[in-house]
Amino acid sequence: MKKNNFLSRLLIISSKKLPLIRSSFFGIISLFFFITLTSCEKEPEPIDIGEEQFINTFYTDTLTVNVKVFQSDSVNTTSRTGNSRLLMGSLSDEYVGRYSAQGFGNIGLTTLTEDLKNDAGEVAIYDSLVGFFQTNYVYGDTTGQSTIQLYEVSELFESKNYYQFDTLQTSNAVVGSAVYPNALDSNKVLRVSLSETLGRRLFNYGVENKFANDSLFQLFSKGLAFRNTSPNTSIIGINPLAPATNLTLYFHYPSDTVSSSYKFDMPVSFSNIESDLSNSALAPLTTQNFVSSENTNNLAAIQAGTGIGVKLEFPYLSDFVNRQSMVIQRVELDIPTLETAMSSTITAPNQLLFLFGDGDGFYYTSTGAIEFLPAESGGNTGLTMGYSIQGKSYSYATITSYINQLAKGLIVDSDGLIIQPSENNISLNRLIFSTQKNTNNLPAIRLRMYYSIAE
Repeated sequence: MKKNNFLSRLLIISSKKLPLIRSSFFGIISLFFFITLTSCEKEPEPIDIGEEQFINTFYTDTLTVNVKVFQSDSVNTTSRTGNSRLLMGSLSDEYVGRYSAQGFGNIGLTTLTEDLKNDAGEVAIYDSLVGFFQTNYVYGDTTGQSTIQLYEVSELFESKNYYQFDTLQTSNAVVGSAVYPNALDSNKVLRVSLSETLGRRLFNYGVENKFANDSLFQLFSKGLAFRNTSPNTSIIGINPLAPATNLTLYFHYPSDTVSSSYKFDMPVSFSNIESDLSNSALAPLTTQNFVSSENTNNLAAIQAGTGIGVKLEFPYLSDFVNRQSMVIQRVELDIPTLETAMSSTITAPNQLLFLFGDGDGFYYTSTGAIEFLPAESGGNTGLTMGYSIQGKSYSYATITSYINQLAKGLIVDSDGLIIQPSENNISLNRLIFSTQKNTNNLPAIRLRMYYSIAE
């Protein structure tokens, strides 16, 4: 059964603005199986929290947290200033299956003054075309060599946002290749010699038409596709908007042996990302939009680029809080990583973002914006959890205010939290975590609550 693309596209972190949607999907949400960390709370015990002493203060970390895993198909991977990367390569593992990426970048004119003639009226002579690409990401096995191959794009770039499922047609011929990391310079710029056929085509265009109109030029030369041909070993990223990234056309004049050059840039680019979960712990997601982590071997995943994320729900929170005169002092969400799934080259997303969810996916405001959970410190800062590569762990997320309001029924139209990675459009980092302690006694996600009860 094919996954329902309409429903999965509700689950996005992108520039799309959608209204809050109510549909029959909400009516069947109860059919999803929930994973219960434990079905009851342990008896509260008086504790000492830090330097402060609270009278009748207790602690519990056994409140039920339901974890559902989903996969969106609408991650906006269009490069933009300050958030720019083209991904290429593939990896495969037991948790999230096989995932691969290829990058697409158009070719634009940097200046509109070059006519390939000198002051004496001499026409330039072609020398070569070389691509320089600033690398800024590597994920996976870096001990071996990777072959980067470039192809010409044969389909026009449009003025729109591109998403991870988008792709463009290309030629079959390789127009440039380089071995990574051998072809890197001291600044980690990848140098790729491009074919004479492509170079002369661009050169002849400049001679005949001058580099005078960017729109006309981009109709002539569509762009390049970037692929890493090494199988299942690594994902490499380049920054298409970096100052060092360009295509340089080299030429000289008959009366001058000194080389001259003209540079092209890549103003529009995106990554196409494919994800195959069929032979992984998340295989049920191939036919369903949401699955309980009970059906994924009590493991959950959050992965940038592929749209894999989780939704957390707290079904017994209200009953627990309201059945006694309780004041919640502090609440922390702890998500321990599954350390056996992490390594120095396979790391988790730099930060996790918290958003309000509803039965259909994300909660949207009346203006169509996605609602982020604010940090406890106040202001307009959204709540995040930062990852430590050395410790292979995330910091705790303090969600005291959220849990207080949720328990009192003050959060309308939202029934839980969605967690997605930062850098969702320029990374394939993934987090694997356990949703309950199993026979191996793995650390699992838990809600730690400190509270007081009035006598």
